[in-house]
Amino acid sequence: MSLRALLIVALLAFGLPVSASAEPSTLELFAKRSFLSLPAVPAVGAGFVGGGELLDAAGAKVGDGDTYCGIVRVTTDIPPAVIAQCTSVYRLKDGELHLSSLRTYRPVALAFDDCVVAVIGGTGAYSTARGDGKFTKLTDPDRAYKVSLTIS
Repeated sequence: MSLRALLIVALLAFGLPVSASAEPSTLELFAKRSFLSLPAVPAVGAGFVGGGELLDAAGAKVGDGDTYCGIVRVTTDIPPAVIAQCTSVYRLKDGELHLSSLRTYRPVALAFDDCVVAVIGGTGAYSTARGDGKFTKLTDPDRAYKVSLTIS
């Protein structure tokens, strides 16, 4: 008998629920940044915050998001790029999504490059959320980034 089968039998014996894995769902949002405190002279170890509204495809507000980043590296490029480890909390109607990513910020552009993101948890409807996704930079001033998340 496999380990998985043994675990299911044990759970059933103790009367604990066994749930089937749900199919992953895709969530697509657009982030409209309201603030960013990226320092003019970035230094390794310094932190900064950013955040703003979250919109659906039609442009309606569906929540808001805040991010804290810690600078882990500053490149020697001219102008330098700032590599930051960032955690974000997206507050939506049904709960919060918690995200983590490594981002490359371009201080001259006050933006970060496209990057992957991990869905590391949440609250409410997202309390067991896990997955990944991508931030894609846009040129629309009302939608700074497209956020595509695959959540299971």
